[in-house]
Amino acid sequence: MRNLSFALHSLIFLLFLYSGVIKLLGFDLFVNNLDKSLFFSNINTYYIAGSIVFIEFLIPILLFFDKTAKFGYSVSFLLLLAFTAYIILMFNFSPYMPCSCGGLIEILTWKQHIIFNIIFMTMLLYLIFTKPYPKPTTS
Repeated sequence: MRNLSFALHSLIFLLFLYSGVIKLLGFDLFVNNLDKSLFFSNINTYYIAGSIVFIEFLIPILLFFDKTAKFGYSVSFLLLLAFTAYIILMFNFSPYMPCSCGGLIEILTWKQHIIFNIIFMTMLLYLIFTKPYPKPTTS
């Protein structure tokens, strides 16, 4: 079980580190794609994009420390849940489907993207419910 948890933890860590780096390297494209989104009209998407990139870099930092890992799993789950809902809404209501994932993830279809996210959310739920809370230290 410990090896499974470590493998899942590592996958989540790498996913968000990779995603943050890809979005940061293509930040202008990411902002441009958000600008074209039906759901962000009349909103400064520069700040939305910056917040997403910040969170995607914050998650690996949270996962790096045992005391904050469980919180990192929860933030990861919520971000993936929000992104999955966004994809579903875009898929059903938007004529334009921008993707700023980059690299390997960008080659997925939107349905595959949803399945990918659900798999990672399932891994996160496993980690959230099986990882013990850190023991308080006594001074």
